[in-house]
Amino acid sequence: MFIIGENIRKLRKMEGLTQIEFAKQIGISQGTLSDIEQGNCNPSVDTALSIHSRFEIDLDWLLKGEQNNTNAGQKIASDFSVQEKQLFKLILKLNEEDQKELIKYVEFKLNRNK
Repeated sequence: MFIIGENIRKLRKMEGLTQIEFAKQIGISQGTLSDIEQGNCNPSVDTALSIHSRFEIDLDWLLKGEQNNTNAGQKIASDFSVQEKQLFKLILKLNEEDQKELIKYVEFKLNRNK
C-alpha cells in the first residue's frame, strides 16, 4: 500500500517538516519514516493513530487516499497547497486586529480584480 507512504510524505511536506522533525513528533525513528514514505513498509496502527491525532488528519485519507464524509470537519491534507498552509500559519501569528485588517485588504484586492 504505497498510498500510505505517499500521503504521509505529502502531509510532512505540507507541514514543512523534515523527516527527523516529523518522525520525532509521531514517535518513530527517521529511518522508519523513510521506509514508510518509500513504501518499504506500512506504519503500525499506533503510528497511524499518532499521525491522525497530532495532525488532525482523516484516517480514510491517510490510509486509503479517500475522504470519509462523516469526518468532514477534519482537515484533509490534500486540500491545501504548501503556499496556502504557509499563509495560514503566518496569519495565525497575527493579532486579531491585524487579521481583520488583512481580511479587508484581501477583500479589497479581490474586488479590484473583478
